[in-house]
Amino acid sequence: MRNYTYFTLTSICIFGLLAQGCGNSTQQSDQGPEHEVELELVDSIMVDKLEPLVIDDYRSDLGYFLFRETKSRKPILTDEKGTILKEFDILNEGPDGMGSYGTGYRLMDEQQWVAQNLMTGFFTYDYQGHQLGKFAPETAGLFSISVFSGRTKFTPIKKNGDWHLLAEEPNVFDHKAIDAEQLGAVFYDQAKSLIDMNLSSGEQKLLTSYPDGWEPKVSQRYIGNAFPLLAINQHSLKMGVLPTAGNQLFIFDYSGEEPILRDTVMLSHRHRPEQAPKAASSEDRWQDDYPVFTDLRVWKDGFLVGFHTRIPAEVMKSLRAKSEEYYKLPEFKVASKQYAKPYYIVIRDGKQFGVINKLPIDGNVDFMDEEGFIYINNNSSPEIERDYNVFYKLKIKN
Repeated sequence: MRNYTYFTLTSICIFGLLAQGCGNSTQQSDQGPEHEVELELVDSIMVDKLEPLVIDDYRSDLGYFLFRETKSRKPILTDEKGTILKEFDILNEGPDGMGSYGTGYRLMDEQQWVAQNLMTGFFTYDYQGHQLGKFAPETAGLFSISVFSGRTKFTPIKKNGDWHLLAEEPNVFDHKAIDAEQLGAVFYDQAKSLIDMNLSSGEQKLLTSYPDGWEPKVSQRYIGNAFPLLAINQHSLKMGVLPTAGNQLFIFDYSGEEPILRDTVMLSHRHRPEQAPKAASSEDRWQDDYPVFTDLRVWKDGFLVGFHTRIPAEVMKSLRAKSEEYYKLPEFKVASKQYAKPYYIVIRDGKQFGVINKLPIDGNVDFMDEEGFIYINNNSSPEIERDYNVFYKLKIKN
């Protein structure tokens, strides 16, 4: 008989400098953009799988979760209680296979879902695992590869009856012809790494990656390629574009043919400098310890922005001097635990609403849905070893 852990649903408060306590009647929206918001645990979901999972998608209108195994990368479909409905055997070269490396999976509608292969593009499937279509983005070559362990780099949306995929794709332009370090700030005028693929017509459209109001572009300062993150609300088609350096989130209305800028949100946090330093290849790169943005997710009709503090450059220099494989050193693990910590900024109504400086449950933000729920995952390193996965469902208190 397996011993499952049962969770009492209690309110968990996070206190900031201005907070008086959970009973404070002051509205959070009046406490300033950097006040610490309160999180409340509302539920937990258990999935009977030994291998650690991450949530790639959830749709309340479909009643489905789409999980991904972290080692095999196999997609798994469950109901809202975590009961496994289907384990998809698609990571192969068979008739319905998409190849060996699936980087992410998203739900579309009652008939189909979509998968991404790192090298070959996107594939649509039905819920029996039969392949329906293949869509390869038009790229200029293979110049850059980035894989996020806990977030997908694309979102399916429906516009005017057609399915589209909005995706981050830095290989869509020729990195040799548009060389960031040679061009400097001019790079931001020429490089586009966000695409809109129409799955019905096959047409691919490039979207502006660095809006004109982005501070480094305005001041003509080169601060690295800063490839942007993208997230879009699948119902309102409100789209966030976040260059990974700097401190600005751009919110567009993409319900029409072209994105229309609606809000520019100035992001602030005590662990972020006011400006990203200039980048120079002739010296130690600022990327060694600059806290680039690593996460952008839809939260209700707003967004959640995430970043990690990083190991100081001098500490990294010392670790690299000890070994080329410094990341395997025990000292690196100690430094990571000491310095590399996650922080989140909450965006609501086109403004910064507050920050999350510490999660009330050990783990990391694994998924957010458009209803405003946050799912916390600690399955890769739980405090108590277990042979199943648990995801904690929280909400931000209004």
